[in-house]
Parts: sequence; C-alpha cells; structure tokens
Amino acid sequence: MTTASQRVLIIAAVVLVLGGGLVWLLTSVLRPQSPAGGGGTSAVDLQGWKLTLPVEGDKGNAEEVEPAAVTDPWLTAGPDGSLTFWAPAAGATTKNSKSPRTELISLTDFSAGTDQRSLTASLSVAQVPSDSKDIIIGQIHGSDDIKSVPYVMLHYRNGDIEAEVKQKQKGDEKQTFPLLSGVPLNERFDFTISDDGNGSMTLSATHAGTTQQATAQVPEEFRGETVRFQVGDYQQAESAQGDDDGGRVTFYAINER
Repeated sequence: MTTASQRVLIIAAVVLVLGGGLVWLLTSVLRPQSPAGGGGTSAVDLQGWKLTLPVEGDKGNAEEVEPAAVTDPWLTAGPDGSLTFWAPAAGATTKNSKSPRTELISLTDFSAGTDQRSLTASLSVAQVPSDSKDIIIGQIHGSDDIKSVPYVMLHYRNGDIEAEVKQKQKGDEKQTFPLLSGVPLNERFDFTISDDGNGSMTLSATHAGTTQQATAQVPEEFRGETVRFQVGDYQQAESAQGDDDGGRVTFYAINER
C-alpha cells in the first residue's frame, strides 16, 4: 500500500511528464518553420537591385522588375538560399542588345575611376549556350548618359573565365584579361570586380584554391562617367538551338560595396 507521501511523488512525476510534453508541443507549434523548397525566399539580398527578364514588357523590349524579386522560372530560389538564373537563347532582349538575359542591375551608380566600389560573387554555371558556350556573369556597365554602353564584362566561356575592358564608348576596341581556365560546369567559383578609385581596376577569380588576379586601367573615355554593376546570366548565344538552349547560372552570394 502506498503512503500519502508516495502518492504525492507519483502525482508530481505525472505532472512533470505531461508538462514537459505540453512544452514540447507548444514549442513545436510556435517555432518558425523553414518554408519547403526555399519557399520563394533567398539568402542573396535583392535589395538595391532591379531585374531584367528575357520576356517582353509593355514596350516590346525585355521586361524589368523593380525592385528585384524571385520570378519563376527566370529567377528561382533554392532551399539553400541560392538564386538560379535561367536565360533562354530565344528570349526577349533589351533595346540595344541581341542577347537575352536574366540579370540584376544595381540601383547604385558610381563614378568610374574615382569612386572605390567592388562586386563579389560566388557561383556555379550549370548550362551554357550550345553555340557560343559563353555567358557574361558580371559587369560594370554604363549608366545615365552612357546607359547603353557595356564597359567591363566578365565572361564564363567554355570553362575559361576572362574579363574584357572596353577602351572606347563606340566601337569594338577592348583589352582582354584571362583569369582562370578549365573551370567545369556545376563547380563553384568566386569572382571580384573592383574599381579601386585611383584610375585602376582589380579583376580576380578563384576556383579550387587557385586565385588569378589582373589589374586594368580605367580607359580615358570612361573616367568620371557614371556606371553601375550588373550580375547574373547574360548568355551570349548567336542563335537559339531549341527552347531549352541558353544559360543557367546559380549564385550563392552576391555582394556590392
């Protein structure tokens, strides 16, 4: 036969067990849940960017989304917070380009060769256009009065990463700076495009522990001009080889400072 003190201990133990279960239940219900499949959110901060899409907008040219936002199927978020950019070779283009793109455009302008600014990114390329095998993954691009002029273009071309710096606002004169070679599809690498603010630029890329860096001078015709960063999937197909032809790039980090 149990004594009164034993009965008190048994009741206390039952209350403790039930109370612990209730606390667990309340904690599970109230704890914020991670959305399945990324839930349309991204760890890459899209604030401060607008987005160009490879579909026609109201004026017949490529549509822009401002502020930038995840836009399926062109810009999708992965469960790890990454962003995947898809640009078909047969998509719509901007007014002064023949190549469709899914690309972020910075809303922050700066003065070329004068302001110290940097764009860094971590990414992998999953698909390149069938013919050119070339995607521009990062740029310093003209803004305001020269908004139709590309300036610094970082290419992923069939596994090679190289930067091109346009020397004149008109024409095709440019300097090329090879950075890395043999970077396979689906392997992660990093790049940096920096205006050092002193008339020079630093361009670098890193893959599998190897970093290659180049220094380029800001050409005379671009010094003091208003420019901006662009980053994403500006695929360079010469012609579409089917609906599934184009560029597909996943970014794990994008930082402008």
